[in-house]
Amino acid sequence: MKYCIIILFLGPIIAQDIDLLFEYGNQSFINGRFDDAIDKYEKILEQDQENADLYYNLGNSYFRSHEIGKAIWAYNKGIKLSPRDNDIHQNLEIANSRIIDRLVLPEPFFLLRLYRDLKNNFTIQEFIMIGSLLLFLEASLFMNLQFGWIGNIMIRKCISILVISAMLIHGIALEKFFQEKNTRQGIIIENGVEAYSGPFYGENTVLFRINEGTLVDLDQSQEGWVEIILIDGKTGWITTNTMRAL
Repeated sequence: MKYCIIILFLGPIIAQDIDLLFEYGNQSFINGRFDDAIDKYEKILEQDQENADLYYNLGNSYFRSHEIGKAIWAYNKGIKLSPRDNDIHQNLEIANSRIIDRLVLPEPFFLLRLYRDLKNNFTIQEFIMIGSLLLFLEASLFMNLQFGWIGNIMIRKCISILVISAMLIHGIALEKFFQEKNTRQGIIIENGVEAYSGPFYGENTVLFRINEGTLVDLDQSQEGWVEIILIDGKTGWITTNTMRAL
């Protein structure tokens, strides 16, 4: 019982500390003390607290400190939590334009692009909520139809459309869930990072160099090393301290 009381009292105290850190960080940013702002925001993250505004402010602080890779990492983290935040998207585009030797793939087929845009504009939780709402509307219409309160061809068609739409929405949510679960990505946070043929220096050769801000897929890892995959298919091993996982 004693431990429960301590937890109950610590909860508000921790929340107040986080609010103070966020406020101090914002004030430091306004006053141009970007390193101090970064320190405050990172301390909040160390307490396993996060939200889109925090990552947005952290990204802005890193950008003003000319740490483009870390800014891009923060903006990407913010977009994951708030995928339709125009401010974060805009700042991410500006930061991405600063990447040296940026790798850009050709535009995909427009239907595929539309599907990706739809999938990326909502979180998994939002997809589930939308799908559940559609199923609720379908169930309400079906119940009214069964009891004879309403009944015509248009209602039947609406029910069919709602069922198909709900199935598609939940299908997208399921795909997004497995994609996020099975795909690990990171952002390079230093310039001129050397990618080796193996997870140690020794006789391994440098395959290529990669600059800060680049998005990479993460494959297997060993102590202090991780294998990365670039969007053009190149693979190599880099030290873990040269990237931040998303």
